[in-house]
Amino acid sequence: MVARLVIIGGGFAGLRALFGLKGLPEIDITLADSRDTSLVKPSLPEVAFSGKPVDHVRFPLDRVAGRAGARFVRSGIERIATADNQVVLESGERLDYDYLLIAAGARKDYDAIPGYREHGHSVCDDIEAPRLARAVEQFSGGRVVIGSARSEWGTRVETPLLQAPCEGPVGEVMFMLDAELRRREIRDRSSIRVFSPGEEFFEDVGPDVHAALGPAIAEAGIEVGTAKVITAIGPGEVSFADGDTWPSDLTVLIPPYRGPDFVFASAGLGDEKGFIPTDHRMRHLDHPNVFAAGDGTALASPKLGHIAIHQADIAAASLRREITGEGDIPEYRPEIFCIMNRGGHDATLILSNHLYGGDIDRAFSSPIAHAMKWGFDSWYYYTRGHMPPDLSEKALMEILESSWIQKL
Repeated sequence: MVARLVIIGGGFAGLRALFGLKGLPEIDITLADSRDTSLVKPSLPEVAFSGKPVDHVRFPLDRVAGRAGARFVRSGIERIATADNQVVLESGERLDYDYLLIAAGARKDYDAIPGYREHGHSVCDDIEAPRLARAVEQFSGGRVVIGSARSEWGTRVETPLLQAPCEGPVGEVMFMLDAELRRREIRDRSSIRVFSPGEEFFEDVGPDVHAALGPAIAEAGIEVGTAKVITAIGPGEVSFADGDTWPSDLTVLIPPYRGPDFVFASAGLGDEKGFIPTDHRMRHLDHPNVFAAGDGTALASPKLGHIAIHQADIAAASLRREITGEGDIPEYRPEIFCIMNRGGHDATLILSNHLYGGDIDRAFSSPIAHAMKWGFDSWYYYTRGHMPPDLSEKALMEILESSWIQKL
């Protein structure tokens, strides 16, 4: 008997799981997404600051699904009827499933911050990044404020509770904007202030990474304020919960994250904040034939592409074992791995498991890191959603974990 699997979401996690399960005769796969394209999200800052065409950060999902032997359905999701094993689409169609993998990501709630639509900018999707690019092009100097809104998380699973979903994009924005303003020779008449809702900026890494990033932030002349919870963006200012108001001529925000609307509409599917509660094999705590991976899971902290890929590998292995009885399931071992573009030819590569009690906490800044980021992003785009070969990642991890890198 062939098992019907529906994967919701064609981003990092959804495509990774799709590729991990393709070709199995025991599984019939349907990929559903509200978009007809997938986004190369790590490249969005380059759309905003480096002139990358937005068409170079998205690719069609129907072709990807077809080549993987799956059916693609473009539609928003209305709700999941878990009692009936059905995905109810906004189009009115219902998709029957034996197994469901939710990889829909998290919703960026721009409207949670009053004034964002009128006075704020972001870099989180293919609508906001080009809009920010136009604002930067028109910017002739002044006061810039960049930061993350505070997000709230549920309580059903045990995972580090961070104030911000991920501050890597904040780091990219501040460094890339600094480089752009210097290139245009208007940095001397501009100020860059960064805020974090956490007690510490980059709260998901340890002291060694902070020690490596601190001098670079200071050298760029960037001021950082912590424990700052944004409440509104007004014309020429940003307001915080502690009563402070910062003047701003250009405000760039990473909005709060929340669970997808269809999760809230599906009784018993999400936690109190709309994120999917799973065990470490990415199986739903209450629905044994439902799995989840990526930013939409309660377990993912921070919301990071590397963690989404790790969770997708585990979810795919769990499904393979469940359906075919074969294969090993990887251990859940999250870590922070990202490459932060700093403009020009520089970037900082970060590897840390400090947040999870580990002993790795490395940062490596060099044009080599920039070349690595370009290579990863280009590979993902031109292979239409495939990550670089595992051997490349293993070699990179060995380099990062070696002692000589500290001397560079």
